[in-house]
Amino acid sequence: MVMMARPLTMLYYTVRFLYVVVNNLMYIPCYLTYIVLLYPLKYFKPEIYWTIETVLFKHLLNFVTVWIYSGGYKVVESGDDLTSLHNSHCLLLVNHQSTADVPMVMVLLQPKSMAMGRVMWVMDHLFKYTNFGLPAYYHGDYFIQQGKHVRSAQMEKLQKHLQEVYLKTYKKWIVLFPEGGFLRKRRKASQEYAKKHDLPILENVVLPRVGAMNVVLDTVGNAEPPNGIVSENFPGSGCVKWVIDVTVAYPNGRPLDMHGMLIGYWPPCQTIVHYRAYPVAEIPKDIDGRTKWLYDRYQEKEEMLDSYYKSHKFLDESDEKIRELPRMSRKVLQLDKISIIISYIFYTLSAYLLWIYIYCPLWGLLSSVLGYLFSIF
Repeated sequence: MVMMARPLTMLYYTVRFLYVVVNNLMYIPCYLTYIVLLYPLKYFKPEIYWTIETVLFKHLLNFVTVWIYSGGYKVVESGDDLTSLHNSHCLLLVNHQSTADVPMVMVLLQPKSMAMGRVMWVMDHLFKYTNFGLPAYYHGDYFIQQGKHVRSAQMEKLQKHLQEVYLKTYKKWIVLFPEGGFLRKRRKASQEYAKKHDLPILENVVLPRVGAMNVVLDTVGNAEPPNGIVSENFPGSGCVKWVIDVTVAYPNGRPLDMHGMLIGYWPPCQTIVHYRAYPVAEIPKDIDGRTKWLYDRYQEKEEMLDSYYKSHKFLDESDEKIRELPRMSRKVLQLDKISIIISYIFYTLSAYLLWIYIYCPLWGLLSSVLGYLFSIF
């Protein structure tokens, strides 16, 4: 039985790998082709362009959520009920543990109306070179570089990006990982910094960096949009009204990873995601106050995660505080299946039609031109 199980397991990994590869080869070019075809609208009718792009992007990310859930990797939600915030301007602060965090956040955004299409990701610049790098670039996500030597310049670029992209492209939610890197890579340096500055020694999270959050709140978290931009000119513009603290807890404190989830290497499991929503008006406006506020939230994360990993006490049991929003009952997140079916129908049909009417004619034209040039030389 063991000898048979091994080939079957490898076959399962291979099938899932090929499924993901085929999805990427079929659907990402479709998204990029539509972006090229619609490009004139971006300048003449930007509101139409970004409305269409929002739908295209949401349905493209739907495939990622299917890859995750089809492997048996479920998300259990708890904490504040975010239903009333699906179409609000929000900043999500997520603890960062591994490459699995990004697809996990995609999963939790999927059933929340159009939030997944209207999200702006602030992510490491290396993500630019992955399969989703080009879609993320054209969607308007921000790729941030790490390091003290570029930190100030990156914050200035982020501010400009928020003003020129977030406010003008109908984005609603911003996803930020304040720790600036994976837990296993940052923990030692964070603990050494904490010892020097008499701060809490954290094991399950690291001390967050307040710079990016501060830029977001100063730029798009004010009472009025900066530079006098008003909603009549940019209907998608607006200010961040809520900060949503998102705590992700993997089984037994062992973070999954993206490639393992895609091929199905990890056994099926449930990842806990806990929400705590705070009105921006309650967050201090000075840098010291914001730093303390963010440190306090991460110390609370540490305590919740520690209780969950050591005594299996769920995060909503450690955090029973009633805030502005009503509480939700702990539940397994259910994907929007209708939206997923539409995604597969639309992008599969698009791949077929684009192949016949655009890709093949262009390839034929290119072959003719190259053949003519080679015949000359």
